[in-house]
Amino acid sequence: SSTSTICLELYETLGKFMGMVIRSRNLVALDFPPLVWKRLIRDVVTEHDVETVDQMGWNKVAAIRKVEATNPNPEIFNNSMREVKFVALTSERKQIELIPNGKKISLCWDNRKDYIRLLHKLALHEYDTQIDAIHKGLAFVVPISLLSLFTWQEVSALVCGRGMSLADVDLLEEMTQYSSHSKTSNTIKLFWKMMRERFTEEDRAAFLAFVWGRSRLPTSKSEFSERFKITGHSRSYSNPDAWFPIAHTCAFSVEMPKYTNIESMTEKIKWAMYNCTTTDADGSVASGGTVVGLERQNSEGSDGPSMW
Repeated sequence: SSTSTICLELYETLGKFMGMVIRSRNLVALDFPPLVWKRLIRDVVTEHDVETVDQMGWNKVAAIRKVEATNPNPEIFNNSMREVKFVALTSERKQIELIPNGKKISLCWDNRKDYIRLLHKLALHEYDTQIDAIHKGLAFVVPISLLSLFTWQEVSALVCGRGMSLADVDLLEEMTQYSSHSKTSNTIKLFWKMMRERFTEEDRAAFLAFVWGRSRLPTSKSEFSERFKITGHSRSYSNPDAWFPIAHTCAFSVEMPKYTNIESMTEKIKWAMYNCTTTDADGSVASGGTVVGLERQNSEGSDGPSMW
């Protein structure tokens, strides 16, 4: 229903913003489904793409096809589907008729293929007006004809970067520099082992957001505006496994205690990145190393201040 003049202007502005992102390489996280990216570059949309934006509707399609595979008696099929009408829910949960008087037309064996086709058409074209507005704005900033030379995944990466796959961990490691740590130290070896073996892709994206304020990596070394920095944690030398890391998003850096085992490292880093998601004015998380009001049991069982 977002088809008013102001709404379409906002979608067009979003397209212009995406074009500026491509030109400036200042990536943003836009979690559009493949259907949107494909429509923006006029690529072919598959049934799987439609399924990702209309799971409920596609469950109906899957159920119909499952019944079809059993070669049922058409009369039995008609009786079992009598309550299913030619209506569907939009993404806004509004019921619409797939054809005129659809509320009065039941699904039956003879019209089942029409029903599937209409469900597919609804999901495929429901966002046409909005996507066209984004496309118009994008074309204002970048040569839209050139984008057709890319796959939808490549266009998505130009705007959003990539998540954190194992290959991306390799890229991040190559773009990392160390201070008060060394590439061959036990702590750093444990860190990269944790990133590869203990973290899921979601965890890696959360870690990137914790240290950089964004959840996607650039697509290549040349597109990094700065290197990731792992620096020392000056207050943790006496008992590093009891301390949490401190992130500085504006500097793309983290103060890392010299953890001695991967269990303590994983626990402390995961807690920090999932519980300290706000940044201070200077771009650091938990600036100054203390979280006010947060207490933690120390090794003797008494309450003490959190070790940040």
